[in-house]
Amino acid sequence: MDVEATVKKYHSDVLRGEIAANAMLRGYAEKSAPRLAEWNWERLRAFADFVDQLEQAAGSDAGTPLRLLPWQWAVAAQLLADPECKALLVVVARGAGKTELAAALMAYAMQTGGEKQTYYAIAPTLRTASIVFDRLRTMVKHVDDDAQCSEGTAISMQGGWIKARGSVMRALPCTETAMDGLSARLIVADEVARMERGFTRVVTGLGKDRASQLLAITTPDAKQRLQPVWPYWEALAGHYVGRETPPPDGWRAMIYGLESDDDALDETRWEAAQPSLGVTMSPAQMRTQVTSMMGTHDPHTVAECDMQILCRHNDRLSGALDLSILDRQMSEKIEWQRLEGMPAVVAIDMAKGAQLGPHSNLASLALAVYDCDNRRVCYRMLHWYAGGNIEADERRSRQPLRRWIAEGKLRQMAGEIHDMGVIEAAILDLKTRFSIRHVGVDPMSHQESAIVDWRKRGITVTGVDQSIRTMGPAWALWTDGLRGRSIVHDRDDVLRACLAATRTIQDNAGNVRPVKGRSMGNIDAVIASCMAAFLVERFQVSQKSGYEGGKIVI
Repeated sequence: MDVEATVKKYHSDVLRGEIAANAMLRGYAEKSAPRLAEWNWERLRAFADFVDQLEQAAGSDAGTPLRLLPWQWAVAAQLLADPECKALLVVVARGAGKTELAAALMAYAMQTGGEKQTYYAIAPTLRTASIVFDRLRTMVKHVDDDAQCSEGTAISMQGGWIKARGSVMRALPCTETAMDGLSARLIVADEVARMERGFTRVVTGLGKDRASQLLAITTPDAKQRLQPVWPYWEALAGHYVGRETPPPDGWRAMIYGLESDDDALDETRWEAAQPSLGVTMSPAQMRTQVTSMMGTHDPHTVAECDMQILCRHNDRLSGALDLSILDRQMSEKIEWQRLEGMPAVVAIDMAKGAQLGPHSNLASLALAVYDCDNRRVCYRMLHWYAGGNIEADERRSRQPLRRWIAEGKLRQMAGEIHDMGVIEAAILDLKTRFSIRHVGVDPMSHQESAIVDWRKRGITVTGVDQSIRTMGPAWALWTDGLRGRSIVHDRDDVLRACLAATRTIQDNAGNVRPVKGRSMGNIDAVIASCMAAFLVERFQVSQKSGYEGGKIVI
């Protein structure tokens, strides 16, 4: 088998549309294709020779020769042949064969990596780490009669172990204690979307040895944005869908899954999530799973189908909004000149206590204009930064404040406290162009006098409290508007970063409210957007008077 030709054909088939793929996988293939000539294909051929000796380790095909599919060869090539690959994130549906591939790669590394090397199979719990270990143990015993293996993996916190060729492999849970001081030739991390703080120590451990590599594999999870893998995942996904941000150094990703807009019942799209369709899972099996699970209309069952079978993040279960939905609604150019005179609201949110927390001192203003011609709400945002040490604020909040300012996406205040006069001037300027019905604020006590002055100048100010009673409906209005395409935004990197930092909480009545949670970044732009959606609904901004510009809606 010519594995080099197999991998190159796989890339070209993805690019030509011969293989169903999402935008992230197509972007990966597009960015990887020009570099394939530089890869070390001898390493992949050596792995192919090793795979010829292996047998399936589990399932009804146990004991039969191991046969990898083109997408699995592509994963192996990315990890083994690309000399710049330090860490590889693979997101793929359940049942595709990722565990068998991971075990084969680990077995190969152990047999060829030399003496005195360390290898780890880690997972959120010791029980799940045992899945990779059990298959690896079977494979290693098959090719190495001298290998020594433990029989149990969950009997102690040390997990299972394998000793072969003068090196050792261990199966461990991804906890801070277990990962402390971790350094290894190869780490296979299963279900990284569910790993918590211990994963940060795994990534730190990669820097201790220039030859260390990480294979991170997972299906999506409702809480993935809370986990430490998310910044890498998000940056890689953005890099492959065309944003100019570079990927994290040494990181690559092959992210399978349906797009957020794909119909779950569209069988022509299933291969985008399940690249082993027709081999490890028959179309009939997948049809039964998808139709039965989606047909329940139970949120948790539907979410499990979305994440495990269709391999896409289910934002309704987690409460947070998928960034791809916001990206879709920021994709078109809004004709702001045509919208002049149409009814609008303004909402303003300012960071409270930013100097004491990890986030920056930002203020966000959301202008929401009702487009009477197209019956939708168009958003434009203004953002301000106030602070005395922007470099320190960048490090603390992990936000590119200076770049945003240089690119005109963020405005810098003169001092460390937001100047309400500057924000007032922006509101008055907007009032000359749009029919602003209300300005929503949630002011801090020292800003009350400025709000009084605004009212004296003819600005209709409305208080919008930040309790779940108000922000629950506000979040639902904004996110449902984005999903239903009745809200569109100007392209806005600050808003996008705020949404990535947003977490949600839920009360006993099922109301969902956006919060920061453990996030380092700001969420002010998201709060302002939700407040604006709330004001549009509360004051029936879509009901335009005859004194406002545009066509009269009857």
